[in-house]
Amino acid sequence: MPSPAPGADQLAGGVEDDTAPVSSARPGVSRAWWWAGASVFLLVLVVLFDAYLHLSKTYMENSDEANILLMANDMLHGNVYLTGWNTSDVPFITTELPEIAVLVWLFGLHLNTAHIAAAFTYTVVIALAMLLAKGRARGPQAIMRMALVLAIMLAPQPGIGVFVLVFSVGHIGTAAPVMLTWLVLDRFGLTTRAGLVPTLRQRWYIPVIIALLIGWALMADPLVLVVAIYPLVVVCLVRVISGSVGGARHGGGLSGLRQGLAARWLELSLAVAGGIGYLLVWVGGHLLDRAGGYKQQAVPFQLDGGVGRWFMQARVVVHGLLEMFGAYFVPGNAINYKSPGQLVLAPPLSGLDQAFAISRLLCVLLALWGCCAIARRFFRRDADFISQLLLAGIVLNLVAYIPSTLADHSALNVREIAPVLPFSAVLAARMCGDRLLALGPKIRVRLPRISRPLGLRLIVIPLVLLFGWYSFGLFQQADTPAAANPFTGLEQFLEANNLSYGLGGYWDASVITVDTGGAVTIRAVSPSCMQPYEWENKLDWYDSSKNVANFLVLSNESGYFTSFAVRGTALNFLNVKIPADKRDVLDDGSLFFTKVNGKMLPFYDYNVRTYQGNLLTELLPIYRALNGKPDNPREPVSPTNMIVHC
Repeated sequence: MPSPAPGADQLAGGVEDDTAPVSSARPGVSRAWWWAGASVFLLVLVVLFDAYLHLSKTYMENSDEANILLMANDMLHGNVYLTGWNTSDVPFITTELPEIAVLVWLFGLHLNTAHIAAAFTYTVVIALAMLLAKGRARGPQAIMRMALVLAIMLAPQPGIGVFVLVFSVGHIGTAAPVMLTWLVLDRFGLTTRAGLVPTLRQRWYIPVIIALLIGWALMADPLVLVVAIYPLVVVCLVRVISGSVGGARHGGGLSGLRQGLAARWLELSLAVAGGIGYLLVWVGGHLLDRAGGYKQQAVPFQLDGGVGRWFMQARVVVHGLLEMFGAYFVPGNAINYKSPGQLVLAPPLSGLDQAFAISRLLCVLLALWGCCAIARRFFRRDADFISQLLLAGIVLNLVAYIPSTLADHSALNVREIAPVLPFSAVLAARMCGDRLLALGPKIRVRLPRISRPLGLRLIVIPLVLLFGWYSFGLFQQADTPAAANPFTGLEQFLEANNLSYGLGGYWDASVITVDTGGAVTIRAVSPSCMQPYEWENKLDWYDSSKNVANFLVLSNESGYFTSFAVRGTALNFLNVKIPADKRDVLDDGSLFFTKVNGKMLPFYDYNVRTYQGNLLTELLPIYRALNGKPDNPREPVSPTNMIVHC
């Protein structure tokens, strides 16, 4: 016989009917309560946006965000296809770039706009997660589900958690269109208003909308393939098989099998919709390429090492996930793996911060509870469709990430699995929220103008207190002073020496360009052979007929995001090509001494090499002279003198 309506059974866990009294109220009262709830929801989002804006500013800006601003600004000024741009492996062309273009139009091309965009994106992700968790629940059930999502996502850890979720333009924004897609499916595709299975005639448009939404998201981020398309196909096939087998078993052999397949028309059409969404992006990419659009870098995905490496990378993933949940309570030197034999030092936690992190372990347990609850029922015919999709997205995201080269970095790189947080929060709410509301003894609360009293559980009181504690932690963290700009002194030094257009390292380049409003423009080059850095750049920047670059910034600051040195043979090439009286070295910053080959040598934070002429005209000759040559051309090729490819 036909299976029950997909998604009709939310597996709530026995919430009593008397907890949803709104239906007994007069229509006018119901509308008033709806508007009151909507107003509170919007007010909460406004408060959250303000908190996340302050939290984002605790992390210093970098060139990733600056380049996104420059791309959005170029799009705002008519370059919709980003012609001439090299993007990263994630172009954001249909999602966050249009959003940031609007914000640039409203607030200007400033680094602060990047913080506004980051806070806005995370607020939108929380809003969609709350709505998706709510489902078709009403009254206290809806409030509990939405509050549970908010509690879990409320306060990422300062540092890595803030970088992954709030500050960086990354995959957390990708969770928004994916959850919007599942929200449309949940609200309009799974059941009718009467709770019945819709017919193909009633819901023929749902697969079309899902295909368009998935294509829209995939065009912006290839991760959608892992967290949305593959899960959609897998879950639909599981539901079709379970429905067909159940129909054959209970409905009479072949006839029951046909009935089971007919009852799963939606799942079959959605699996096809996922493929169509992928096809739309494939066609759109080819059309964009023919129209002269951007060049996207390939995703650097490869399997890495063996089981031993995977175990270490899994530990880093656990660290990153705990940071996202705000529950990383280990003080001091943590398991933040950076490279073989090297751990990144973590700052010690204060007593208050550690207590806050420990308390948020409850959020991790709730997320695990939700995942286990749907995993236990994953192959049942009445399993919640949306929860199945979310669990499949979480599992596939982790399975693809942990054994890959993407995970062979510090916990900062867990931005690749950022959707795990909102997905698991929604799972916890949909699978466990109603069960929590049914725990413990009951109390009755009578609200104004409601004839039927609300039946609430005493469990609500400690949950409200815990939520207040989490909120205190968020706003205490948001009260941290904004991070200082580390490039202020360098910017002033360059302006004072009338240096307005030059070359430098990636992390020093566009962030200075945007911060100075173009008064000091630095374009990123690679450290190997001083070639245009093909990651979020525009080819026009290196056109010698349009620009004159007369200086090169070398950074002696330690750290991945700050140090930059050019291959010595490239600098020697310039020294031979440009006479000594037409070049100079200016030192900026603090003087310090470092041991090199057993000798203590003096260094400054920055060395600015100036040249009379245009360095852009020398980039191609440098490439021809150095590409395919050993690092030291005077010595034979060896493991310590490898051939360099520019």
